[in-house]
Amino acid sequence: MGAGLDSLLRIDGKIALIADSGGCGSIDVAPLLAQAGAQIILADKDAEKTQALAVKIGGAARAVPTDIESEMSVLALFEMIRTRFGRLDILVNCAGLTANAPLPETSMAQYDEMQSVNLRATFMLMRESVKLMQEGGQGGRIVSITTIGALHPVLHGNVAYGATRAGVTAMTKSIALDHAADGIRANLVMPGAVYGKTRFHADSQARLAAGERLTGPIQQAGRLPFGMGNGQDIAAAVLYLVGPASAYITGQSIVLDGGFLVT
Repeated sequence: MGAGLDSLLRIDGKIALIADSGGCGSIDVAPLLAQAGAQIILADKDAEKTQALAVKIGGAARAVPTDIESEMSVLALFEMIRTRFGRLDILVNCAGLTANAPLPETSMAQYDEMQSVNLRATFMLMRESVKLMQEGGQGGRIVSITTIGALHPVLHGNVAYGATRAGVTAMTKSIALDHAADGIRANLVMPGAVYGKTRFHADSQARLAAGERLTGPIQQAGRLPFGMGNGQDIAAAVLYLVGPASAYITGQSIVLDGGFLVT
């Protein structure tokens, strides 16, 4: 008889850090991991939204206001985890910022902001997580939620955004290689056509409010055989990658695109 569902999907007692910036993917990921048995640490600079999510989840969740773009704030977060829990088993990077705009109109300020949230913050979180996982000596799981735009152009105006997300792919694969001996598995979830998974830059919000429309291959008729996805699709993929069922997977990407890449 094969392994039971509990032995494949339960993560009872695991310490899971869910990092975000503005409450994008964490709102779906954190509750599901809590239901699967993990103790949840929510790290986000939006203290009010983070605390509300922790209350919604219940006793298994702890809100820790954290600016993931600040090294000082990130180091303080991990010192708290080290002191309070003594280990870290799971890191899920949920944060994302896009400033959708034509390349000639993309400012260096927009580029730097996306680099800071999407790439630099993710680097710091993964670096500190690896340190703590090494200290614990029990391995760990790292999952970063990015975009199919790191594999294939999805929308016009995503030059800078796509570059930052592709950088996370390279970091993830290197971590998977360098730390396999530590029992650390690092993987990616690459959604497409999922509303709300990425925070829009204020400049992009202004463009959309003024009537500008997003255009690109994914907007074309017939490119999404299964239509739009949702946050639960992402959360389910994350649960798989942080649980026992994915023990033989590292350095890989799960693409959630409703069939876009095969049309």
